[in-house]
Amino acid sequence: MPDPLWKLHRLTLSPSDEPLYAALAGAGIPDFTKVKARHAVMGGLVKVDGRVVLDPKLAVTATARIEMDLRQGIDRAFKAVKHGVSAPEGQPLTILHKDSRVIVVDKAAGLMAVPGTPDGAGKVERGHVPELLRRILNKQGQPRQYIGIIHRLDKETSGCLVFALDHEAQRLMGEQFASHAAGRTYRALVEGQPKGDAGEVRGIQGRGRDGRRSMVNDDEAGVEAVTRWRVLRRFRYGAEVEASLETGRTHQIRVAMSDIDCPVFGDRVYRDRRWRLPAVHAPRLMLHAWKLTFDHPSGGKRTEVVAPIPQAFTDMVAQLA
Repeated sequence: MPDPLWKLHRLTLSPSDEPLYAALAGAGIPDFTKVKARHAVMGGLVKVDGRVVLDPKLAVTATARIEMDLRQGIDRAFKAVKHGVSAPEGQPLTILHKDSRVIVVDKAAGLMAVPGTPDGAGKVERGHVPELLRRILNKQGQPRQYIGIIHRLDKETSGCLVFALDHEAQRLMGEQFASHAAGRTYRALVEGQPKGDAGEVRGIQGRGRDGRRSMVNDDEAGVEAVTRWRVLRRFRYGAEVEASLETGRTHQIRVAMSDIDCPVFGDRVYRDRRWRLPAVHAPRLMLHAWKLTFDHPSGGKRTEVVAPIPQAFTDMVAQLA
C-alpha cells in the first residue's frame, strides 16, 4: 500500500476556523503533522480551487476543493523553496517523443533525473523521472517493465532527457552519448557579458582547492571538457547564450561559463559572491537542455527533439533588460 505521505490527496475539509495548515493536519492523513502540513503548503504542493497557495495560514471555506500532491516529497519541495530553488514548474515532466524503443521527456527544474544514491538507511529519494514515467505509462495502459538510463541532467536543470525502452536500445544510445555522436544543445541566462559573440572553453576539468569542479592546469588530475557557446541576446545585467557539449562532464556548462566569468544565473555552487546583483533574482538555475539529436536505434534515422523554453526564462528576461 502506498505511503500516504507520498500520494496525491483530494480533500474536503470540515467547517473550521483553523488556518489551512492546521485543517490539513486534521484531515486524517496518517503521520501528517502540522509541521508537515505547513511545509507542504510553503513548498507549493497544495492547491485550493485549482490554484497553488503558499500561505499556510490562509483561511479556507468548507466548500473549497483541496488538492495536495505529495508525490515529489514534502521535505524536498520545502527545502527547495527555503534555499531559493523553485519546485518543478507546472507539470513535473512532459513526454516530447515516444515510440517502441525510446522516450524523450521535458524534465522540470527541481526534479531528479534518475534515482539518487541510497542514504545511510538504504533509502533512495522518490519522485525521480523513471518513477513518474512508469506511473504515466501505466495510466495510459502501456506499462513498461524496463526504462533504461542513458544520460543525466542536474536536478535543477530542465529540458530534454532520453530513456531507452529495451536493453539493446540502451546499449546503442549509450554508445552515441559516450562517443559524443549525440548532440546536446542548452540555453542559459548568464551574468556578466561574454567577451565576443562566440567561443569555446576547452581544457581539463577537475577539482579546485575548494573542492568545487573547475577548469584546472593541464598537469593536474582531471578529464578533458569541451564546451562551445554563442551569444543569442545581450541584456543590461547579463546575456542569453546557447551552449553545446563536445564532451559530457558533470556540471560542464556551469563550470565552463564560470570559467569565462559569466556564471549561470541561479547557480549557488559556481557563482562568485561579487555577481550577486540586487536588481536580479533568479527563481531557479537558469539552464535548460533545449535540443537533443541522436541516431534512432531502429534504422539510424537522425532524430531531433526540442523542449520549449520554460516560462521562468521568459519571465526573467524582463529583469535583465
